[in-house]
Amino acid sequence: MRCDLLVVGAGPAGCAAAVAARRAAGGLAVTVVDAAHFPREKLCGGAITGGGLRELELSGLALRVPHATATHAVLRAAGASLRVELPRPAAVVRRLELDVDLVAQARAAGANVIEGARLEAVQGDLAMTGQGGIRFRVLVAADGVSGASRRALGLPAGRRVPLREAYVSAARQRDLVFDLDAGLPGYAWRFPCVEGGQAAETCGVYSSEQVGGLDEALARFAEREGMQGEGRPGRSSIRLFEAGGPVGKGNAFLAGEALGVDALAGEGIRYALWSGRIAGRLAALELSRGRSVSLRAYRARLLASRSGILLHLGARLAGRLYGPDPRWRGAAADRQVAEAIAALVSGEFPVRPVLGLLARLPSVVRAGGV
Repeated sequence: MRCDLLVVGAGPAGCAAAVAARRAAGGLAVTVVDAAHFPREKLCGGAITGGGLRELELSGLALRVPHATATHAVLRAAGASLRVELPRPAAVVRRLELDVDLVAQARAAGANVIEGARLEAVQGDLAMTGQGGIRFRVLVAADGVSGASRRALGLPAGRRVPLREAYVSAARQRDLVFDLDAGLPGYAWRFPCVEGGQAAETCGVYSSEQVGGLDEALARFAEREGMQGEGRPGRSSIRLFEAGGPVGKGNAFLAGEALGVDALAGEGIRYALWSGRIAGRLAALELSRGRSVSLRAYRARLLASRSGILLHLGARLAGRLYGPDPRWRGAAADRQVAEAIAALVSGEFPVRPVLGLLARLPSVVRAGGV
């Protein structure tokens, strides 16, 4: 089999890459392979922030599955609890439903999606999969934290950190709750969701470092919130974005969790759509012009975008906010800071909220060296 663009992974990043490529160059032969058969479960809080919904639109995709809508976020830090309005409401989905619908949208855009085709190796312009070899001109690696693409391309595994999540069938609140007082270098969350047409919730813990005790931290948080999880908590890990890390190799781009997620919020869907969209469009334009793809051009486009600016900012702030200096968590308990964070994750232009945040915290900024 041959194609112009081969996308490895049919999650949000892979589908965004496929649809963006077909929109940019309609005659392009785009093939998407995934090890899974859809629908399939994916451990994820499922929140698509306002910024993520913007990226969904820019990718040419639509949110067509049942979802909960959150108009407010609650930020808990240093013993304080602040509830702030989100400038653009967030949607919370079940990945079982979202991903299978994104695959349908990629197929409708003209991409050839092959399920049950695990990537085994990459040899030059030949990708070996569980269903045979595929020759390509450009590859977008979007197969997540557990995919084989990084290893097949000879790239380092990157920085992986743990995640735990539990499902609760009865919903008691409708906000996005982030608790920085959960006793780990990260936060605990509870998000509303929709399951089988009924309001429900998920709760979980995210750590920005490799630490133990996450099951115990989740149990303590759920007990404190009066939430009774159903079954054992799901265990997974995520790969964090590293500002100086690779964005690909040769004629292959990394996208989605193969590239990395937001270290500050652990947000993956927004940045999967963002990087997949940019990778797919850039690959399509260069191929249609008969030019070779450039990793330098790809990195530049990532850095120049709104989501890219925020991703790099988050990578710098995460180590401070979740680090040992208590002044940073205390700073997060400030209402202006909480409102600035809400504006940023909602996809608003980052300059004004960031400047307001930094102006509010001059002593912390100086001490942290930002």
